[in-house]
This record gives sequence, structure tokens and C-alpha cells, in this order.
Amino acid sequence: MNIVEQIWDALQRAVQKRSPPPLTPIDLWTALQDVWCQLPPEQLRTIIEYMPRHVATLLRARGCPTRY
Repeated sequence: MNIVEQIWDALQRAVQKRSPPPLTPIDLWTALQDVWCQLPPEQLRTIIEYMPRHVATLLRARGCPTRY
């Protein structure tokens, strides 16, 4: 339910697609900065706008696992 986890997931997927992959912590930091700057605003907006529906699904499930 954590929105930060969803954003990290989007960043991770984008970094994993890079060729060559980052090999050092500095390379990873640079890749994350590049990916963050290139992340389409629509993708962030979609993640943010989905949160109320996700919370509603969790409330209906009463804490049980959900798929979204």
C-alpha cells in the first residue's frame, strides 16, 4: 500500500532495462537520477490516482491479501 514502494518498483524496472547495467554504487545512483528525470509524469500520476482505489480494495478485503 506504500506509494513509495510503487515508485521504487517503477524506477527499478527502468534501471534493469539499461544496457549496460550499473555495476557500482555511483553508476546505480547516476542511473536512478537519469531514470527519475525521464519518468513520464503520467506514470507518477497513475500511481498516485490509483491509491484511493487500492485503499478501498484493502478495506473491502479486511486485511486479507488482494491482487491489483
